[in-house]
Amino acid sequence: MKLRAAAAAAAVALVTGVAVVAGCGSSTSDSAASTAAADTSTLPANGIEKLPPKEILAKSQAAAKAASSVTVTGTITEGGEETSLDLVLGRNASEGTFTTNGVEVSTVIVDGTSYFKAPGDGWATLLGSSGPVGKAMGEEMTSKVGDKWLMLPEDPEFLDEGTGLLGFALATFSSLFQKDSFLKEILSTDKELTRTGTGDVNGIPVVFLEYPGSGPLAIQTVGEPYPVQITTEEAEGSGAITFTNWNAPVDVTAPTDVVDVRQLAG
Repeated sequence: MKLRAAAAAAAVALVTGVAVVAGCGSSTSDSAASTAAADTSTLPANGIEKLPPKEILAKSQAAAKAASSVTVTGTITEGGEETSLDLVLGRNASEGTFTTNGVEVSTVIVDGTSYFKAPGDGWATLLGSSGPVGKAMGEEMTSKVGDKWLMLPEDPEFLDEGTGLLGFALATFSSLFQKDSFLKEILSTDKELTRTGTGDVNGIPVVFLEYPGSGPLAIQTVGEPYPVQITTEEAEGSGAITFTNWNAPVDVTAPTDVVDVRQLAG
């Protein structure tokens, strides 16, 4: 359940490739929450709240992995700055937005090939925060990519001396926004879990798991034991990531107006 680590890694992988610390805070929209509650209102109880904490988590991890898709929303807050997620993650296709440093980056992943798009001088803004080298790289990217999509091929051979840090950072970023990779990062923990009771999140009945130094993970107690929301409240940051629309159809089309990352070599 590395809420802050997963979100921070995604943000920093995109702009610098260096780890930082961040917090998360948000929830689904009212309409999405209402839909989720309506979808679970007629489901039978699954009894998961009666199990030991580790078994609850294991069953939730298995259910999440077996699902064909999920919508993930959240807003990272750290030092007064926000980084937000709004993603639809499927098995072979994903899409959505990731907003950081005031720049909204669109992402599309189809059959292992990843595409990223930052508006205007977005690349210069994002990479410029990492220092003179990053600023120069960002300006060069802005001039070469502009408003086109930056394409990252599935073939790992692109990670050569030509693309260097940029290729590695984008590869790390794209791996976190594929369903199984993202959920594994969020739902994994080696810390002692505590079952803290039951309740509801957005109208969905849940059981809460918690461990020291972080907030609760809510897992639904009806139907499949999907994670519903994970939250944290710490000095460094606070917030939540919410999961909705499990198994909804995912219809993603690869963009055509693209620049291959290998064209940025050197």
